[in-house]
Amino acid sequence: MKILNKILAGLVAALSLASCDSAIYDEEGDCDVTYRLRFRYDMNLKFADAFAHEVKSVHLYAFTPEGKLVWQTVESGDRLAEEGYDILLPLDPGDYKLMAWCGLDNGESFTVQEIEEGGAHTDLHCKLNRTYDEAGQALSTDDLHPLFHGTIDVQLPDTEDGAEYYYTMPLIKDTNVFRIVLQHLSGKDIDADDFTFKIEDNNGWLHHDNSLRDDEALTYHAWGKYSGSAGVDIDEETRSLLGYDGTRAITDVKVAVAELTTSRLVMRDWSQVSKPMLVIRQAENEELVARIPVIDYALLVKGKYNSSMSDQEYLDRKDEYNMTFFLDDNNHWLSTTIKIESWMVVLNPTELES
Repeated sequence: MKILNKILAGLVAALSLASCDSAIYDEEGDCDVTYRLRFRYDMNLKFADAFAHEVKSVHLYAFTPEGKLVWQTVESGDRLAEEGYDILLPLDPGDYKLMAWCGLDNGESFTVQEIEEGGAHTDLHCKLNRTYDEAGQALSTDDLHPLFHGTIDVQLPDTEDGAEYYYTMPLIKDTNVFRIVLQHLSGKDIDADDFTFKIEDNNGWLHHDNSLRDDEALTYHAWGKYSGSAGVDIDEETRSLLGYDGTRAITDVKVAVAELTTSRLVMRDWSQVSKPMLVIRQAENEELVARIPVIDYALLVKGKYNSSMSDQEYLDRKDEYNMTFFLDDNNHWLSTTIKIESWMVVLNPTELES
């Protein structure tokens, strides 16, 4: 009997430890069900997660399947760069639509419409902050803070045994940096202040689903301009392509560089809306140097390795664009040649607007 009693006592103790109704586990919380959300930014051309390096703030929202807000939170700072960063979701079991705008910081570049509990998810739109010139034209003159958008539908299960569930939200980057380089074919000096650089689009207002809302025409101005030079060895074939007479190689290249940042580049029905345009003019007399459809030119070097992805996916994955325009002695663009990234593109004038 003593042996039997010991066995029974052991079984009772084991069952008590395994039960989530145990007073010990109630106090320690080991049987609590928790839900955690992680973030991943690998929608880039390296296909590598850059969340910890690039994202500085998170605004997270939880909606019911009917689209009503039930919870929201904001996090920022060094914690986002920690390995394994996640956000605890203090939600009841059920189905939810999670949405995030990341990189808003203190609202310097973009503003998201504030909504209260019970508000609709369709009200969660994001608008580029802008100024206006004397003619009423909307302008953006700043280096925009990187902006990211994400959304995911989740099902938070209920269980009596306690568990920890993880979900991952993928992000899309909504800002793009353009570096525009001007270079004289003759190699003579060039001053960046002698030119103005603009990108014209109407992409400054984003829906809750990251699509474009109807917006006013917007002009992005260069937030940085500078001149520079670099040593280069130009071979005979390249000199011929660029129109050099072949008698000498220019070993010191003078360039003017401008940097602009825009909101998300979006493919649209170009028969219904105007194409986004890069416009370069001479500052003194506003004479046109170059005017190109910037998305068309950006896609020229999509390349073989990216051919399987859609044009929109390519635009979403690529967030920096470098374009070099070659000028003659009159500061006019030689519109048969442009260098995009490391590719020298020889253009057919009938194919693209110039």
